[in-house]
Amino acid sequence: MEAKVLGKLDIVIGSFHSALRKTEDQTARYISALRNPSIQILGHPQGRVYNYRVGLSADWSRVFAEAARLDKAVEIDGYADRQDLKVSLLKIARKEGARISLGTDAHHPWQLLFMDFSLAAACLARISPDRIINFMPVSQLKAWVSSVRSIGSAPAERVSL
Repeated sequence: MEAKVLGKLDIVIGSFHSALRKTEDQTARYISALRNPSIQILGHPQGRVYNYRVGLSADWSRVFAEAARLDKAVEIDGYADRQDLKVSLLKIARKEGARISLGTDAHHPWQLLFMDFSLAAACLARISPDRIINFMPVSQLKAWVSSVRSIGSAPAERVSL
């Protein structure tokens, strides 16, 4: 999508949807995505799906440290087949100071029930509520998005993950 279009949206989640079975380290790819000023949340970061795809690997400490440096969030995708990020990675995200977004990757209204899994993972990883963007008042969330958009370089012509 064009960066100027993304800038008109309230909030943008960027997620990888290609090359999800790579076995080599994807740290540079993640850091590049986080540095895109059009994106505030890195969605279902690992890209895993139970019994289908193990997900991408990276130096997660570096990825989450970069998210924290840029004040961006990483998503907990509570969809039952994903549960991405797993609790062990969430503990690293907490240690590095990354913000967290609770999501479900819902494609149907009934799938919003998976939000309980996202919240449970956050609780198991001891993520503080003040680090979870879903708990921000709307005015604070809008201010955070504005702040995150101002960090980084000029927007790219096209966003591609």
